[in-house]
Amino acid sequence: MNVERTVVNDCKALFFPAHEAATDGSVGLLLAGLQSSTLLHRFSNWTEAWQSAGYAIASYGFKDDRYTWGADAGVATLSGLLAEARRRWPVRRPVVCGSSRGGLTALVWAHRNPGVPLAWFGMNPVMNLGPFYDLTGRAPSLNAAYGIRSKAQLLREVCPRVNPVDLAGDLTWLPLRTWQGRDDEVTPPGELERFAAAIREAGGSHGIVYGPGGHATPEGPNHQFDAEAQISFARAAENCRDGTWGSGEPGL
Repeated sequence: MNVERTVVNDCKALFFPAHEAATDGSVGLLLAGLQSSTLLHRFSNWTEAWQSAGYAIASYGFKDDRYTWGADAGVATLSGLLAEARRRWPVRRPVVCGSSRGGLTALVWAHRNPGVPLAWFGMNPVMNLGPFYDLTGRAPSLNAAYGIRSKAQLLREVCPRVNPVDLAGDLTWLPLRTWQGRDDEVTPPGELERFAAAIREAGGSHGIVYGPGGHATPEGPNHQFDAEAQISFARAAENCRDGTWGSGEPGL
């Protein structure tokens, strides 16, 4: 597999070139909130499918908790990846994605960069930090990511600027899609549906594709890594020329 390596924001970054360009010489870009080693080793076929569809992929290895969970260093790293991709290739506006905590980071990045990404999609993303904080072993990671010490501090200081459910009203401009395991107990469907309801109430659209299995991780089920459907979603977003997005779009 053709891979270009560098360092972005102190993280090891991988860039996977598109196999071919569009007729105008440009290439698509998938800005991935996914561990680069996951794309290189665990989901190489998924990565290859995007490259074959004319998309370059930019990803990075999370250095520590500060570089994911939607924390500032993770958001800055995605911006660094985009700048580096633009330096390498004539890329179009990116599609941004991520799994679990990376899905959260990618969504926060999209929220802070309105009009830059074409679309966002997630695989079992973290959508509501309050209940997530209470899961066994999660509080230390979130405390380290955000520089906090308690759930009260999370709810007061972090959620208003990071929590997807709280950001929904500002995301109606963005095509959104989630691939979700029905049996996921880490990022359960109920929290995802709460986010989707908040998007609908604000006038936006968020499609959910349910599949078998639990939480999508590098070691776990990969039903949520549906390259064909996700590439179709990305292409539909690219073809949406008038800036509208709704029930008439393919696959919604």
